[in-house]
Amino acid sequence: WTDPMQRPGYMARCPLKSIPHTATEKHPQWCTTLEQNWESIVKEYKKLASHNLQSFSDVGSGERGSGHDDHKVVTGTSWKEYVLFGTGAKNSDADAPLTKGLLRKHVPDAVSLAEQGGGEVIFSRLAPKTRIEAHCGPTNLRWTAHLGLVIPGDGSKCRIRVGMQWHSWEPGKILLFDDSFEHEVHNDTDEERVVLLLRVWHPELSGKPAMRNEFLMEAMVKKEEAVNKR
Repeated sequence: WTDPMQRPGYMARCPLKSIPHTATEKHPQWCTTLEQNWESIVKEYKKLASHNLQSFSDVGSGERGSGHDDHKVVTGTSWKEYVLFGTGAKNSDADAPLTKGLLRKHVPDAVSLAEQGGGEVIFSRLAPKTRIEAHCGPTNLRWTAHLGLVIPGDGSKCRIRVGMQWHSWEPGKILLFDDSFEHEVHNDTDEERVVLLLRVWHPELSGKPAMRNEFLMEAMVKKEEAVNKR
């Protein structure tokens, strides 16, 4: 570790540029595409939630391939998820055809990374008066994106800190960050916060499938070893 705020369990053997948060003007094109379709995505989420609320599980409940310890950093009411891609996802696109279709077409890296065990794509629901305590993600091989879907009106009471900087979500806008940096989330409002959460490969690993797959395997082995030592 070279930055005290960046402490993942696995760091890539080749140096990767470390940026806690990526400014909007530097977002890749797929961010714009998802933002342009956010109203359709949130409509699909609301339909899914109204008919399949029981399908949302507690984050870290052990029903998916990664993040088994995530429940340990939650204080307050609840942090729930619906898995779209990765362990725990349905074997068809019938549950969220538009959202899944957009991701398959415009963000295939997120889909492949999830299916390889590098982090699920989810609808993430954070209940009112709930916080996610400071922690670091497992590796710097990936970046995380949040597309704001249902966002409380008071941004000063519903926000995320990545590294040393606080950010607030906006409906229809993406926050792109490296979750290997220490981060925490506060929802101190009386409203629910919902985002579409996805992970993509670090951009410096773009076009290098053999290298990134080798690194991901190393990261997964190291994580399993750490779990077995507990």
